Amino acid sequence: MLALVAAVILQQAAPGQVVWQEPAPPEPVVAEAPAAPALPDWARADPYGYERSECSPLMRKANESLEACQARVRAALALDLGGDLPPGLAGGGAEEQCRQAAAGDRYALQCGAPSRSMASGPRLVDTTCETRPRVQPEGGVVWTEECRPADGSKPPEEGLRIRLGGDDD
Repeated sequence: MLALVAAVILQQAAPGQVVWQEPAPPEPVVAEAPAAPALPDWARADPYGYERSECSPLMRKANESLEACQARVRAALALDLGGDLPPGLAGGGAEEQCRQAAAGDRYALQCGAPSRSMASGPRLVDTTCETRPRVQPEGGVVWTEECRPADGSKPPEEGLRIRLGGDDD
């Protein structure tokens, strides 16, 4: 039996029995352009609302970031709407000008140049206060506190003040 197996192996390995064939040249693979996703009619009417609904944390994939979702939706809107795409959804510079306005709020954005105005507040003055007892005419003692500016300037007048613009010292 062993001799028979050896004979079969030798017949297969004999010269002239093995024929090499050239492999066929590979056909060029043409990458198909991804088809634009079909947008609903309301997305054409309200592209901002469509972006908000698609990129909502409740709707987008868990592993997709907000920025990636917005890029995907804006590309689909740009393909579908063409020249009718609102400038706020078009790429190119709008993302660099917007930043988060509140640290805890993911959706509060401040776009445009930041405002540099400072809100005017009350002028704070260091004061020196003394607490003294005062005798009442009916009898008894009342503790009163008297405060004045620490720098020795005139104390502010008590009562209602209405500022009509600027400092009215």
